[in-house]
Amino acid sequence: MGGTEFLVIILIAIFLWGPDKLPKALANLRRFISKARNMASNAAADLSREIGTDIKPEDLNPKTFVRKHILTEEDQEMLTSPLKSTMRDLQDGTKPLKEGLNDATRDVETTRRSVNRGAITRGTNGSGTNGSTSGDAAEDAPAERTRGRAASFDDVT
Repeated sequence: MGGTEFLVIILIAIFLWGPDKLPKALANLRRFISKARNMASNAAADLSREIGTDIKPEDLNPKTFVRKHILTEEDQEMLTSPLKSTMRDLQDGTKPLKEGLNDATRDVETTRRSVNRGAITRGTNGSGTNGSTSGDAAEDAPAERTRGRAASFDDVT
């Protein structure tokens, strides 16, 4: 919670209770929070005593409780090993696809750079990259579009 949110909450509290009743309302809120904490810790202590293990309030989440107090490490491994092997199989199966996509991305990036370099060279000296002029309309079109500004991959495609 940031400073702005805190300020808005204070202003709303002053508006609802007024500056004269606000200290009493805050004291009541503090007492309520203290009682709620005591009740939670008492419940955890009673549950720990009944089960015979040490239970913390964060252990009261059913998933955490079962994993920590009922299942052994072997049981946990038995339940998670099929998921781990499936995840490994998926990663191994998609590895060639990922490598192919990375190669294609590198090829496109290399082509884009070379096209941009070629278009900029044609635009600055008025001829192709090798210095010859060809009079071909298809080759002159990118140079005409880029005259007076830097060329980009989009100009060629």
